Amino acid sequence: MFRSISGNSLSAAVFALFFCLSTTYGQQRFSAGPRVGLNLSTLRGDVNGYKLTPGLVAGAFLMYSSLNHFGISADVLYSQRGGKFSGVDPGNIPVEFKQQINYIEIPVALRYFLTLDGAFRPNIFFGPSLALPMSAKRINAKRGGIDQSDGTNSDAFKNADLGVLAGFQLNWPGFGQRQRFLVDARYTLGLGDVTSLPIAGGTGLQNIKNSTITLTLGYGFGVGPEYRSRFNR
Repeated sequence: MFRSISGNSLSAAVFALFFCLSTTYGQQRFSAGPRVGLNLSTLRGDVNGYKLTPGLVAGAFLMYSSLNHFGISADVLYSQRGGKFSGVDPGNIPVEFKQQINYIEIPVALRYFLTLDGAFRPNIFFGPSLALPMSAKRINAKRGGIDQSDGTNSDAFKNADLGVLAGFQLNWPGFGQRQRFLVDARYTLGLGDVTSLPIAGGTGLQNIKNSTITLTLGYGFGVGPEYRSRFNR
């Protein structure tokens, strides 16, 4: 199912959404800028022994905010996901490692701003997220307390992961006119199995999902004309 989804089709859909919004509302504001932060991710489903592990997330965003509470945003992010495993192998020997999966993530969020205007406009948001894997590897591995070599296992993961996200954003004025600091906290849950391998020693398909908490700091710059609300006229 995921193989039929492409980055080009999602980009076209995002562009169409922004175009429709910009032609529907006479008063609008666009902003864009960088975003960087921390992922705390793990793997859930038909696996045991995985715990949260930190990873880097960084990229850029484009946001539209109307002056009647509603908005939409889209990001393009480099996102490190995975999980830290601790358990035993079939020989009952202690095993631990960190599974790291490097994605290009494209989240699209519908936003509801809690204030109509002013310097401080916090918002809540939700929407879909498409993650396209670039590479995957096991690192920091130990077996029986003995260090093991790092190894790539990109072939063990599917070509895409479709998920849903929800979160909360705080923002306040930046250093210049139409510039803002953005603090964004979100949770993203994968909707389907991210692996391409069958269940070990069994039949059928396994169900292993990404689960990611993300905290980022962004800096937005106003793009294009700014329209003032009735409160500032």
